Amino acid sequence: MHSEHEEAMRADFHDCITLSWKAVRPDTTSTESDEIYRAVGEYDDRWSHGPYGREWDFLCAVYKDWRDLPQDMGKFADDVRANPDKYTEFGISAVQRRSIDQAENIVREERSLLRAQSRTEQLPIRRER
Repeated sequence: MHSEHEEAMRADFHDCITLSWKAVRPDTTSTESDEIYRAVGEYDDRWSHGPYGREWDFLCAVYKDWRDLPQDMGKFADDVRANPDKYTEFGISAVQRRSIDQAENIVREERSLLRAQSRTEQLPIRRER
C-alpha cells in the first residue's frame, strides 16, 4: 500500500467513525441518522471493494475488537509491538500494525467523549434566584 493511499484510508476511517458517533446522539433525528449511515456506508463500500479492501476490513475488525475486547487487544497489541518480526511471519504487515494503533487511538477518543458526555448529563441543574 502506498503511503498516500494509507494516509487517505486512515483519514477516511477516522472521519467515518466520528461521523457514526453523531448518528447515536440523543439529539440526532431519524432522518439525520439515516443520512449519516448512508455516508458511512459509502466510505465502507469505497474502501471494502477497492484495491485496499483487505486493509480496510482489517482496520474495521481491529476497531471492533478494541471496542469489544480492550484487555485482550491490549495484550495482543503489546505483543505485536514487542515482536513485530514474529507477527510479520504470521502475515501481520506494517500497515496492519499501524491499523492496530489507529484503532486503539480512536477507541480511546470515543471513550473519552462518552465519559465527557456522561459527566455533562449527570451535572445537576442549577437554578439561580
